[in-house]
Amino acid sequence: MLTHGKCFVSLICSKTYKMATSKFYLRSKGKDCAIQMQFSISRTLKMRTSTGLISNSNVWSDKTDLPTLGKNASDKNLVTKLQNLSTFVLEAYNVDFANGVNFSNDWLKSKINKYFERENPTTEIEDDNYFSIYLKNNIELRKLDSRTKKTTDQKFIQLQTKFTDFEKTKKKKYLISEIDKKFMLVFRKHLIDKFKIMESTANRSLKNLKTVLLDARDNGKTINHQINNFSIETVPATKVFLNFEEIKKIKESTIIGNDLIHAKDWLIIGCYTGQRVSDLLRMTKEMIFTKTDSNGESFQFIELTQQKTGKEVTIPLHDEVLKIINKYDGNFPPTFGKTRDSKFALFNRYIKKVCEISKINDIVKGKVYDSKEKRNEIKETDKWRLTSSHICRRSFATNFYGDKRFTTPQIMAITGHGSESVFLGYIGKSSSDHAMTTAKTFKEIESQKIAN
Repeated sequence: MLTHGKCFVSLICSKTYKMATSKFYLRSKGKDCAIQMQFSISRTLKMRTSTGLISNSNVWSDKTDLPTLGKNASDKNLVTKLQNLSTFVLEAYNVDFANGVNFSNDWLKSKINKYFERENPTTEIEDDNYFSIYLKNNIELRKLDSRTKKTTDQKFIQLQTKFTDFEKTKKKKYLISEIDKKFMLVFRKHLIDKFKIMESTANRSLKNLKTVLLDARDNGKTINHQINNFSIETVPATKVFLNFEEIKKIKESTIIGNDLIHAKDWLIIGCYTGQRVSDLLRMTKEMIFTKTDSNGESFQFIELTQQKTGKEVTIPLHDEVLKIINKYDGNFPPTFGKTRDSKFALFNRYIKKVCEISKINDIVKGKVYDSKEKRNEIKETDKWRLTSSHICRRSFATNFYGDKRFTTPQIMAITGHGSESVFLGYIGKSSSDHAMTTAKTFKEIESQKIAN
């Protein structure tokens, strides 16, 4: 029931009634007085905030809590605005009460701003039943946790940026309980269309979103029942690597220019050490040590702590790596750029050119930027065009996995993979591929028995 400035609504929940009322009032007297809104849920819970509207106290009625209806058209419009605002806030209360939202002055302010379609960057709804608030708090908590990795933290910061953009597009803040299967699919489409990203990249954002939702569930929040069993399709990624023949072509190619020569040497080192670019390009001679076995034979190793995972790895230095180090009088090649990011960017650019000069021209499928669609697409192209710093680690893992003289744990100890399933996925293999390799070994053993 609506009665001028005072509005009433009844809600039935668990066989109890919740009565909410709203009223308007002026805090001062004069020509341009700010109109305040009071929203009362109980005797102890009353929210008050400014509506952003003004009125002359001379025409204000303390009986109706509204301007007196006279001949003035502006006063009539003001009365209509306030009455419609009351209805809007009460309906919003109806919905949010059913969803278990915590009510506060910030909540009331947000509803008033929403009704008038105002931008209000200085006022934030701090109710962590809203996903954006829970995510913000989760990110802040991760910063305090020394066990989390900066690279992983960054993924949730990126999710925050994308989710905020989505809410602005929809002009709505979403409760944790509102996020269901349909929301996830609509959000994914928004990411692909708005940010021009591939489906596989959008799916990773969905996985991070689900991670936060499950964390919210574990902390007592109510999440939609569809989220628990919501599966996010894994789009097979293309696994581009350099085989030993291609590495040999690169090694034997004639390269002109110091930057390209240094990039070529780092590329070869990377293919024989199996590290991410963040670890590869910080290798120094101080990390090298020599170890002697029981037979008195000496071997050289490099030991480092991987930046992304914090894992300590010990890498035996291949002859190809030792040749390059000796070429630089016991040092590693010079690197590029003055900052970490510029170093990686230049390395990517230079090794692509090195592979082009070395005629790494096999046609393979991979991510290629489509200037018309303004996004990456999976297309067939020359392999050199798909070359990036990550090809080093994948080439090492793939090539030495294919050599039966090396066990999977031996390779994983160098690459730093935590589980065999993750390792096999990384190089595009499955457990059935592993089983096939074992079956072939069985057959070779039987053949040797027959021959003997």
